[in-house]
Amino acid sequence: MRVFLAFITLLAFGWQNGHAQVNKWADSYQLERITAQMIAEISDIPVSVRRMAIYKLNYNSSSFDKQSIAYIKSEIESVFRDYSPVRVISPPELDPTDNLKIVGSDSTLQIMNIQGRSVADMSPELLENISSKYSVSGLVELTLQKKRPEGLIISVRIISPSSREIVWSKSFESYPVEEREKVDLGKRVTLNFGATSLTNESFTLAGSEEMEESKTLNYNFTFGYRQPLNLDNSSYLGLFVGYNKMRSTDNPDFENAFLEVGLSFDQALSRKSPDIRGYRVMLGVDASIWLPRDEKKGDIVMISPSIMFNLTENLGFEVNGLAFMSDRSVQDPVNSNIFTYGQLGYGVRAYVQF
Repeated sequence: MRVFLAFITLLAFGWQNGHAQVNKWADSYQLERITAQMIAEISDIPVSVRRMAIYKLNYNSSSFDKQSIAYIKSEIESVFRDYSPVRVISPPELDPTDNLKIVGSDSTLQIMNIQGRSVADMSPELLENISSKYSVSGLVELTLQKKRPEGLIISVRIISPSSREIVWSKSFESYPVEEREKVDLGKRVTLNFGATSLTNESFTLAGSEEMEESKTLNYNFTFGYRQPLNLDNSSYLGLFVGYNKMRSTDNPDFENAFLEVGLSFDQALSRKSPDIRGYRVMLGVDASIWLPRDEKKGDIVMISPSIMFNLTENLGFEVNGLAFMSDRSVQDPVNSNIFTYGQLGYGVRAYVQF
């Protein structure tokens, strides 16, 4: 029993340690995304701000520990120090703290928890005097939050020590709303329909040769879903199901129906057009399995390359080819008929995407 309890304790400790490491890595990654945004945004700090210090941190202690707060504070100070003309200082009187402080006067004595605030922040006069002492022209207030789906959110306010006017204020998210919309933009539900022309190599009727080298039209309909593979939405991977009806133009007996299940890959060939919120020209490749209906046998593996032309955000057409990658024969065990198709085909399809 003791061994079992020790084993459970070891597992719990290992899980907590691993979970803490994962959270630490996630917070570090999100902070890197935010500092990258800050570097691009701090060029418009007013010229009146030349020496600044962080004097207040607003956060929830259940979401951030002391090590995380210190790390975030130092990284933000590094961004301002390295990528802006502002000099960053850290006077001890303006350093935010989580310690209990005793604040008193001639007649009162009060113990206060000033989490995330500096000692000087407790008194406007003291804050102004210390700012003047160190020639601080900008007091920085940081607000830290964790939300879903925005991730880590850091709001930065720079305040004038004398007038308490907010002279610069911006908020940064590790997963901005506009970026999520950009990623989701390529998700599409698609409906495709069209016709493909191909040859019939032969048609064996009850053991005798009946027909050779005729034409067949394949009328097809597919329903699919695609998902972007990268942030630029220039390539997509999807799944689709479809129905194919193949009829000979010369012999009404040469007719088959297939269910289709496959994968699609699309790659943009042109630049993205804002008019259609997408790409005008794309290269597509579909790989699928055709399953014959009406108790016929002979599953077929197909590949279909295509050039796609997006006319609007929702409408387009494609010129496609069709190639058999497996046995091209379908057998009818009831009538002993064998349908054999040619190797290649070509056609046109229209599509609607939502």
